[in-house]
Amino acid sequence: MACTSAPPGDPTVDPGGSDTEGGADGAATAASSGAADTTGTGDGSGGSNPSPTTDADDTTGAPPDPNDDVPAPDEEGCHAIYAQDHLPTFEVTVHPAVWEQLQWEWDHGQAIEDAGQDPKVYHSLLEFRYGDVVIHDARIRLRGNATYWDPWPGDKMQFQIAFDQIDPDGRMLGLRKLALDAHTYNRHLLRDRLGLAFMRKVGVRAPCANNARLMVNGEYYGIFTNVEKLDDVFLQRTMEDPTGDLWKRANWELKTNEGATDDARLDAMRDATTLAELDAYLDLEQALRTFAAEAVVPHSDGAWAGGLNGYYYDDPERGKFMLLPWDLDSSFEYFNDPPDGEYPTNPDPVTWEKPTTHGRPFFDLALSDPMWFQRYIEIIDEIVHDGYEPDPMLEWIDQWSAQIEQAVLEDVNKPYDDELYYDKLEELREYVLGRHAFLEAWLACWQGGGMNDGTGVCVP
Repeated sequence: MACTSAPPGDPTVDPGGSDTEGGADGAATAASSGAADTTGTGDGSGGSNPSPTTDADDTTGAPPDPNDDVPAPDEEGCHAIYAQDHLPTFEVTVHPAVWEQLQWEWDHGQAIEDAGQDPKVYHSLLEFRYGDVVIHDARIRLRGNATYWDPWPGDKMQFQIAFDQIDPDGRMLGLRKLALDAHTYNRHLLRDRLGLAFMRKVGVRAPCANNARLMVNGEYYGIFTNVEKLDDVFLQRTMEDPTGDLWKRANWELKTNEGATDDARLDAMRDATTLAELDAYLDLEQALRTFAAEAVVPHSDGAWAGGLNGYYYDDPERGKFMLLPWDLDSSFEYFNDPPDGEYPTNPDPVTWEKPTTHGRPFFDLALSDPMWFQRYIEIIDEIVHDGYEPDPMLEWIDQWSAQIEQAVLEDVNKPYDDELYYDKLEELREYVLGRHAFLEAWLACWQGGGMNDGTGVCVP
């Protein structure tokens, strides 16, 4: 039966089996099933293309270790695959039935969720290739919010590639997973990259990101934002003690130490009703810096705005939780409404919440204290002038857009034309300038004798 004939909410299973993100089913991949397919070949930008089986000099028959020769981190400490001067090319070979299944899941994602099933299940890859690295037990699934998936090919599918589903210890140059994002309305593909770079510059422990090209069965599929996953690999890179619990805010899902911890400390933080109770569990200074960075960008789905995109790390080193940002694809010029609109061009860093807010109790408790309120204003002043100055921000935009321009123009699966791409890129440049000017005026009020009108708005 053809995959596209599967009823909504009841997708068929690919030849190699599929599973959820939580574990592997141990099934043989399609590569070992003898199914006919072609081996992905590149255009040269992703590196050489060695044999997908074993090294010619390997007499044992064991394939090369995909974690040999892990490259040194870049000058920021990011894994080299996310370096800003690098545009990696990833190549995947997919069984035709699996590719049809992914397309079907994308087209029917909301209906699948409405039926109580998951449209983002993993499927087997025949091969994953990055330069000289070749992996045959990698898996692929869709990513993003199915509510916003438009039927393919009117939209571009987004993917997550995992190396640890069959073998929990599986890695690709030390990484568990790759997250390839292409939010429909992030047309210049720079929102995550720019926002996270700004956050890292001003002292927020944020993931790294650049852009990447994807080849599917030897053909160029498109360009994506290549975002570092928040997992134990990220913790080992960024934390003094990486052994703590990492919680994903969306459903308060534990992402590390699964089964070896309880949620008592998390519950105590969530149940806090006074500033003293919250301060016992949350690093307020660190959280305010993250809130402030999200507000400056601005980031519509982050904790500052009442969104669910973010993580909380229970850091053994400090004995408190840290707030970590995530998923900035609805930021910057995403705010383009008039002042009374749902997403006003310049949301107030204190008062604005997204229309579909899930609440922000930690932010509200902290800012209810005059000392922490004043500290929040001071942090915004610091990070605006340390990281959001127009010239460096525009230089990043110019360098990165030049780096990816040809890949964007060659992307026949992007759901917009080249003219709109250039228009949105210019809107991003204009937005950074306008946001900086607004923040300067906003700070001038608070630091020039302005008063809180009782709602968090500064009045002269």
